[in-house]
Amino acid sequence: MKSKESEIIEILCGVFADQYNPLTRAEFWKLYHQYGDSVEQMAESDHERIVKLMERRGAIAFGREQMDQMGIRITTFADEDFPQRLLEKLGDFCPPLLYCCGESALLAQKYVGYVGSRNIEGPDLMWTEERVKKNVHDGYGIVTGGAKGIDSAAMNCALETGGKVILFLPDNIKEKLREPFIRQHIWDGDLLVYSHVSPLAAKSRNTFVAAAMERNKFIYAFSTGTAVVRSDLKKGGTWSGAVETMKHRWSHVFVWDNKNYPGNQELIRMGARALADDGSLADTGSKVSRTVTEQAAEPEHTEQKQMTLFDLMNPSGEDSGN
Repeated sequence: MKSKESEIIEILCGVFADQYNPLTRAEFWKLYHQYGDSVEQMAESDHERIVKLMERRGAIAFGREQMDQMGIRITTFADEDFPQRLLEKLGDFCPPLLYCCGESALLAQKYVGYVGSRNIEGPDLMWTEERVKKNVHDGYGIVTGGAKGIDSAAMNCALETGGKVILFLPDNIKEKLREPFIRQHIWDGDLLVYSHVSPLAAKSRNTFVAAAMERNKFIYAFSTGTAVVRSDLKKGGTWSGAVETMKHRWSHVFVWDNKNYPGNQELIRMGARALADDGSLADTGSKVSRTVTEQAAEPEHTEQKQMTLFDLMNPSGEDSGN
């Protein structure tokens, strides 16, 4: 049973392919703060836009029914099955609602993120799969974006080795759920799929690119640490997502220290933590942009010990990424 708050958020922000123009993420949070951080006060206000949207209460029933038939539900930040870590980390960058499918119990696990190029080569695939298998063995799930390349490689490897996966998709949740492999793992309780874009929304190349850039935030914010396998230099979603995350300190950013990838090398120079070929923390001498939690997590003279991604995130068995 949804709360009154949750129903109001759906009415104000949900996209149901009707004649109404719902609030964007930025518009919602601006008005939310304007009305004392209260969804109910927003709904009771005389703000022209909100008054108009509240009239759609009955009109969204058909859209909800369509989503039900697809196996997709809506979760808002007022619901228990919403990934609250996004709200805690992103604040007003967090979407007020998400469209999802899968077991929300998966949210309780700790996750490592994987991002990278769609165009991958054999070494990229091998390095990713070796790291993912280690993650799963150590009790971590995998969070990624579902795109071709690194995203799909990380997801497939995790699921095939018995791990849990959370996907944050840009706008193709309806199409993704048609894939037998995806449906089976959702049914088995191993996979939870989210998108901030409605399956009923109109699609275009421009909206997809914007949605993909927005989606990158969610991967970083939900993970304890995210591994960048391969990044272009100063361009592309992988690059911008890593730079933005380091700027806002949403998560630990780890980068494969592959000397052949200029984008990777520049991210390391900017302060991302370098991972060697075997997954251990490479000693690059870079101390730039470390967060307070990273510094507190590291014992003195860490260069004398071969530390891994997991040593830094879990120096005492606890998540230092929050």
